[in-house]
Amino acid sequence: MDASTKTESAKAFSRNLLILAYAIAGKAVLALALALLTSNYAISEIASMAALLIAVAVLTKASAFRLDPAEVENEGDGVTLLRSTTESMRSIAAPLLGFLLCQSTQGIGLGALLTGRESLLLQTPFSFAMVEIGMFLCSACLIAIHSRIRDIVNFYYCAILASLLLLIVPWISADLSGGARVLITALPWGFSMSMLLAIVIVSLLNMQGKTRLAVSACSLGSYVAAIALAIAGFVALGDAVINAIWRSLLIVLIAYVGLDILRQYQAAERRIAETIGRHDEGKFDEYGLTNREKEVLTLLLQGRRATWIAQKLYISDNTARAHVRHIYQKTGVHSREELLDLMGL
Repeated sequence: MDASTKTESAKAFSRNLLILAYAIAGKAVLALALALLTSNYAISEIASMAALLIAVAVLTKASAFRLDPAEVENEGDGVTLLRSTTESMRSIAAPLLGFLLCQSTQGIGLGALLTGRESLLLQTPFSFAMVEIGMFLCSACLIAIHSRIRDIVNFYYCAILASLLLLIVPWISADLSGGARVLITALPWGFSMSMLLAIVIVSLLNMQGKTRLAVSACSLGSYVAAIALAIAGFVALGDAVINAIWRSLLIVLIAYVGLDILRQYQAAERRIAETIGRHDEGKFDEYGLTNREKEVLTLLLQGRRATWIAQKLYISDNTARAHVRHIYQKTGVHSREELLDLMGL
């Protein structure tokens, strides 16, 4: 992918996130309004979520979202569609599983209602309000950072991992009770659920035609199945067992995301090494770099920082930073990201 395509992809991703942020905020407002009218918080949450998904479908149909220019239509026979659907489901597995894990908590709450027991998330006005405030906070966060996203992959993994780790917060404060316990449980749940949902939707928007429809159908089916299984699990196994299973699944998912990030990092290292191998001395000479600047450039392309480079080359931090500035000046770039784009990474 060349530099211009990367830039356009980042712009499309940023715009889509912004639209989704406002849509999520609208969903929270609708949920609160329905709760005031019906006093049924679980049903209000489900209805407002359905309204959000319908709104996204309408906006997509109206071409309000920008498609990623790097994505190319590649659909033909059924085998190709099946392959592309499978690959696309694999690409959104981490955020989708995280979102489903959040929604399974909603299913546990519904199971509690069916059996006449208490639920921390969606049964009282305070807990419901905290969930929606968590969604508002997520929307505000996306609005604040959407224009600053330069590396989509880094944002993708950082947002997923942060959202999953945020769900551990209630465990840290397990000794709390009353309003404090509800606050520390419902607020992170609303934030994490919204962030993971936004990542799933923005990933779906980058898919094409039939693949997007197939993956959307699979995701929606998984959403319904997760809630149904959570209800059945709560009724059949009880609160203690189903919550132990939920926590175990969260730990497994965090480990999976961590390993996936490691795999992506190793793949990036291999691509960088291959690119460096293609940029021989003659290529570097085009920019008029000194031998020391070539060494520094090679380390920069490996993702090293100035401090690490200084230690590796036995030079001072100031000297390393001076070499980096000279490299930027000679290659005509202003940041590490532009340098990586210039070198085809």
